[in-house]
Amino acid sequence: MMLIRAAVAATLLAATPAQAPPAGPDEVYAALGVDRVASDYVVMVDVSGSMRGARYQQLRRSLTGFFAALAPEDRVTLVPFDERAKAVTRQVGREPGQLAAGLPRDAVGAYTDIGAALEAGVTALARPDAPPLATVVLLTDGRHDPGPRSAYPLTQGHNWNQLADRAAKLNKVSLRAYAIPLSGATGATLLRKVFPGASVLAPTSVDRLTAQLARPKAEARAAKARSLLAAEVTEPVRVTWPAEPIGAGRTTVDVRVENPMPHVPLVLTDLAVTGAEVAPGPVELPPGATVTVPVTVDWDPGPRSLAPLKTVTEQRDLQLTARVDSPWSAVLTGDLGLTLAGAPAAAPGTAEFSAQRGSLWWWVTTAVLLAALTVVLVRWRRGRLSPPLTGAVTIRRGGAEQRVLPLSGRRVVLSADATGLPGSGEITAARSGVGSSDVRLMISYSPDGSAGSRGSAACPPGGTVSVAGTSFSWDHHNR
Repeated sequence: MMLIRAAVAATLLAATPAQAPPAGPDEVYAALGVDRVASDYVVMVDVSGSMRGARYQQLRRSLTGFFAALAPEDRVTLVPFDERAKAVTRQVGREPGQLAAGLPRDAVGAYTDIGAALEAGVTALARPDAPPLATVVLLTDGRHDPGPRSAYPLTQGHNWNQLADRAAKLNKVSLRAYAIPLSGATGATLLRKVFPGASVLAPTSVDRLTAQLARPKAEARAAKARSLLAAEVTEPVRVTWPAEPIGAGRTTVDVRVENPMPHVPLVLTDLAVTGAEVAPGPVELPPGATVTVPVTVDWDPGPRSLAPLKTVTEQRDLQLTARVDSPWSAVLTGDLGLTLAGAPAAAPGTAEFSAQRGSLWWWVTTAVLLAALTVVLVRWRRGRLSPPLTGAVTIRRGGAEQRVLPLSGRRVVLSADATGLPGSGEITAARSGVGSSDVRLMISYSPDGSAGSRGSAACPPGGTVSVAGTSFSWDHHNR
């Protein structure tokens, strides 16, 4: 028995175009159901006097549109600030327009305490029921200008450091911060003191604020998608060869290919198997689905053995290769910064081949033929040693009338009915050997039928013998 130990492996190479049409971000997000994933938004709005009038009203309208584009499950903490900052958290729900009602009617504050706003924002993010995905937005047109009782009189110091430490300890899956300056010279960059990775967008006029707010919104949706997909895209496609042994000759086996990703659809192309045949594809793998791929394998287990029960077993390396892609690839790599797993998990074991190469049927056939020949030989020998009876026997006893008894078959019974004589006996024919041509009658007779008075004799052709007082003459020519 030949055993070749090798792991059944498979390699999936990423990145040729998929057969299915590419999906855009909205299609991917809809399939993922990102709107059912809650995200936390903390929006800090400068309501100091410099924002009053038409600028402030335009800001309110822009925020109303921003809130309307959020998912109903999202939470929004609105933090209007001037000398003080007051945070109010609400779920977006079905009436997002009501969120902007949390802003004062007009901006009339005397100071701009950005530190107080950031403290209120960090406190809101740290609430126990806050979602793990968070977006922070700071909107201001002025520099940090705190009131006389502010905990943040300067733009640096102990309180700023403490606030940054609190922010760093927030347990978030994703936290992105954006500062949107509404004029050229503002304190928007202070956001980075608390959130070092914050993005400070280009200064914009308030009438273009809606376009600037699109980026935080898009990034928040991407963060939701990323939170759902980041773990699963690292899972390799699984390939499982059948557990049953593969037989001799040309065999088609079903190889199981599983997509372990519960959300991402995959497409396999350019399939190939070393030492076997498989259609090149494409093979579509819906999310979480398993499909069977027919693979045709040729195996020659070698010549037959004279041993009746010889089994040949071989364990071989069968390697499936393919290219894997997804209709979502452009969104995964471009919008989400994710990469599909490049190699699948190999089946844990080997592909086993097994075939019966013994000559059991040859031995069975030979044994049957030998048995039949033996039966024929036994019957032939028996027939030669006990040939058929021929001729006739003339029987005389004392002064009684003689009787002529025709002989036929291989045994004649002597009885009163057959011979008119009392008693019993039998007549058979015999040869001394299978090659002998000399045949004698073997006569056994008892006048009273008892074993004690039974006698026997061998009568040659044309001869006469006396058995138990009775004469037997064999005329072997008599027909």
